[in-house]
Formats: sequence, C-alpha cells, structure tokens
Amino acid sequence: MTAAAHTAPDRAHLGRSIASRLASTTHASASFVAGSSVVGLGSATSDIDVYLIGSPSGEQRRQMFADTVRVDVQHLRLDTLESLVERVLDTPLRSDHPGPLLSQHDIALAVRLLTGDIVTDSGALTALRTQLAEQPLCLSRLVMNHWILAAFFAAEDCLGLRQSDHPDDLDPAALAGQRALLCAGKALAAAGGDLYFGEKWVWRQLARSGPDGFPLAEFRRLLRVDPLADDPQAGLTALTSFTQSCLIATATLGWHDIALSHWPAWQAGTAPLHRSPTFFPRAYADMVTLVEPAGRHFRLPPDAALIWGLSNGHSTQTVTANALRLAQQSPAYAQLTEQRCRAITTELQRAGLLTEPGTPRESP
Repeated sequence: MTAAAHTAPDRAHLGRSIASRLASTTHASASFVAGSSVVGLGSATSDIDVYLIGSPSGEQRRQMFADTVRVDVQHLRLDTLESLVERVLDTPLRSDHPGPLLSQHDIALAVRLLTGDIVTDSGALTALRTQLAEQPLCLSRLVMNHWILAAFFAAEDCLGLRQSDHPDDLDPAALAGQRALLCAGKALAAAGGDLYFGEKWVWRQLARSGPDGFPLAEFRRLLRVDPLADDPQAGLTALTSFTQSCLIATATLGWHDIALSHWPAWQAGTAPLHRSPTFFPRAYADMVTLVEPAGRHFRLPPDAALIWGLSNGHSTQTVTANALRLAQQSPAYAQLTEQRCRAITTELQRAGLLTEPGTPRESP
C-alpha cells in the first residue's frame, strides 16, 4: 500500500480490502469494517477497525499496519453479536426496573455493527443489523443514556468544585463544566441519530446532525473560551445552564423520537420563569428524574419534564404555548392541555424546580 489513504473514503476503502482478504485467509464466515472513517468522520491518523466473525481462531484482538495505517483486527464469535443484539433490544431502561445496563464497550460495538460496512456475509450480519434498525430507539436510548449520565457526573463535579474555598479548585471546576457540555452535545447528537462514540467528533456530528436552530456557535464558544477569564461564577453558570438545556431536550424530545428542531428553548430568555440551575435530568422509558447533585431528586412524568425543560427564562404563557405545540408530536405529551400545563407549572414552582420572584418553595 502507498501512503495515499489520507481521506476518510480512502481509509474506508482500504479497510474493506483488508477485511475481504483477512476473511478469506482466516475462513471467517463474515466481516465488517467500522470506525470514524466509515461513518464520514476520521482524520489522516485514524485507525481502521476490522471485525472478523466466526473465525476458527476464536475470539482475539490483534493489531497490524498497512504502511502507516494502524488496523485493529477483532475476531468475534457470531453468538457474541447475537447475544449483544438481544441485550440491546431487551434492556428496558425503566425507572422501576433498571436492570443490568450494557457496558460502554458493548454499546459502542452495537453502534459499530449498525453503522459499519459489511464486507462479507452469509446473511447473519445483515439479519442482526435489520433487527437493530427495526427498533432504532433501543440503541439510540442506550447511547443517549450513556452521555446523559456522563454529563451529569461532570456537572456534579463542576457544581461541587465551584463551591470550594480553595483557589485551585476553580480550574478543575471549569474543566468539569466543559466536559459536561461536551457530553451533553454527544447526547444531543445521539438524539439526532448520530451515534458514533468518539468524543472528539462532537463538533462535526452536531454540524451535520444537530437540529435546525441549535446554537452551535454558542456551543463552540463555550468550549473554546476560558470560563474563568472575567467572572468565574458567571462563566461556570453559562456552561452548566447550556448543558442543562441540551440534556432536557434530549431527555424529552430526543427520547421520544421527536425532531429536536422543534425545541424552542436552547438559551435562556429574559422572562422570570427559570429552571432551577442545580437539577439535571435522567431519562427512562416511563419518566424523567431530576437529580440535584448530593441533594434531592424528583420523578416526573414525561409531560411535566417537558414543562420544566421549556421554562428557560420564558413566561407561563410562552411555555404553555410551546408545550401545546409539542403535544401534537408524541403520545407521551398528548394529555397536555392549557389547564394541565398551568397546573404542572404551579407544582414545579412549589417544589422549587422552577424559580420565579415571589414563588413559595416547599421544604424537601
């Protein structure tokens, strides 16, 4: 091979050639190629991932080079992939039955199976991909859940470190805040169907798969600038606030397969009704929980979570109007009426989940 495989299509073509050759020499029953280059990402130094299925050599992983290109070759049994697909489709992600979640490795492998290029096949790989494609929310929710949790834990670190009296804790607070936003961006990309796991591609994923109206320029700015440069607390708040917006849009619209271009509340308005800044969502098939790091948590039905998410510096009238428009997009929100929207808003205010001047807050 020459050193010509510098573009993603070149590397993907090289990967297919290698997979075909290795499948023949190892007597593998099927093979596919995956990785950033295969899904339209990748750089001049990206490696190539080749999967050989059903090789008599058993499950193993090895590395080789084609000129300067690193090739990771993984031998898998077919029943490993069959079990993986079964677990992806059977993981309920319910608040009352969390069950054993798949590991990041397993979820990433399922994504690669779905999005990779099948090179050789007896029909079994195509059948497994069809199973995943017929129930796309099963895998996309697992990917969204992974990044929602990663963003939550980073936001938790940010909120804790910013309260520290130690002057050196502001720097890790800023790092944690930016990681929280990056992970929230990955969750948002997954909600848009762009499931690839590599963190460094989040900007390109949002540029190609992010919803219309998403303030990508602000996302980029917050991850480029020093949040501590002027007003550290304001800078950290900007990070966690935008993180919160991305997560609740994912946990409501994205979770129910509603196009995120319908989301009207990416950045805070100037009206007095605001989400409490210390709560972050976790999504389940039956509800959304709002969790305050080291504090309270609330279990909300999907429509109440939607009202909370839309209350981003908007008036009750605006939130209600936006919610009623979204109620037409999914059965999860079909029960919303103007009366219910206002009742939910009142309950959220009483619980301290929404803040507005003069609003009473109940004790936890």
